[in-house]
Amino acid sequence: MRIVVNDIAASSGGVLTVLKDFYQYVKENDRENEWYFLVGDDYIEPTENIHIIKFPKIKKSYIKRLIFDFITGKKFIKELKADCIFSLQNTVIHGVDVPQTVYQHQPLPFQDIKNYSFFKRSERKMAVYQHLIGKIIFLSTKKADKLIVQTEWMRDAINNKCSVSKEKIVKIAPNIENADNLRIEVPRKNNLFFFPTSTMPYKNIDCIYNAAKILENKNLNFTVKITVPDGEEQKNIQYIGQIKREDVFANLCEGTLIFPSYIETFGYPLIEAAQMGAIVLSADCPYAHEVLGDYQNAYYFNPFNPQELAMLIEKVITGEIERKDIRKKVENEQNTWKYVVDEIVSAKRK
Repeated sequence: MRIVVNDIAASSGGVLTVLKDFYQYVKENDRENEWYFLVGDDYIEPTENIHIIKFPKIKKSYIKRLIFDFITGKKFIKELKADCIFSLQNTVIHGVDVPQTVYQHQPLPFQDIKNYSFFKRSERKMAVYQHLIGKIIFLSTKKADKLIVQTEWMRDAINNKCSVSKEKIVKIAPNIENADNLRIEVPRKNNLFFFPTSTMPYKNIDCIYNAAKILENKNLNFTVKITVPDGEEQKNIQYIGQIKREDVFANLCEGTLIFPSYIETFGYPLIEAAQMGAIVLSADCPYAHEVLGDYQNAYYFNPFNPQELAMLIEKVITGEIERKDIRKKVENEQNTWKYVVDEIVSAKRK
């Protein structure tokens, strides 16, 4: 079978990681199919059965990507004589007559917790993605022959917002690494808090900053480490920049995870903290409840109410919230890309 993987948009961050992870799985495990990866630059290497086709000009312009998806892409796919298409960039190629499977891992258009405004400068970019690009994603969601999502809440959201049958939406959880080997025995500190994150607006760092301001006059000795290079100055917050993976787990072993992000498909730090047995203070959002399940060290707050987060931080510091000696274990660790490939090759055009 000749399979085209469309991910021209990937260039950095989590989306590039997803591309590389999927490519690595195919490289190591699939010799039966012929793969054509459409990418924006030199991110992955060809092999005997994996062909890499680069589109650097298309990657740099969203207009050119739209032209490819709606106009020129169908001719290109026909020339490749593809049997099916797998999109890692949330959209289909229109006008093709082969089955298309979309890996839908962009939650922004499907969530209801935040409505970004075109009239607020700080929100304009997110508003474009939510309301304009979101419409293109909705159209692709309806046209795809099969959709793969990471969580049940995304499955429900797509079903509700796009009237797509749940039979067409397959939930396959992402790979969850068994992190037992990264756990270290260190004394727990009830005044150390940690947020591994990026600077995207929905990560909601402001909630932590405002919660720390609320606690400023209570003479509480605590530190919140945040993995961004800088931010608003506050005596209880340290902006430490990006750190090594083992240092992330060391902080989770020693302190408490704060996770105020209100838009996530999955939220890896939550499951990582639970594996370390850490207390988790999380935004009260569907993704968090699904990932954490019945984990008894989890406490939730309204991500738009820093007062609630401040109360939880104070309870941890004073010992009113105590860490229970439990950990969330990952059983039968396996590479779930196998199930994704199975779904791709089994997709049928109705």
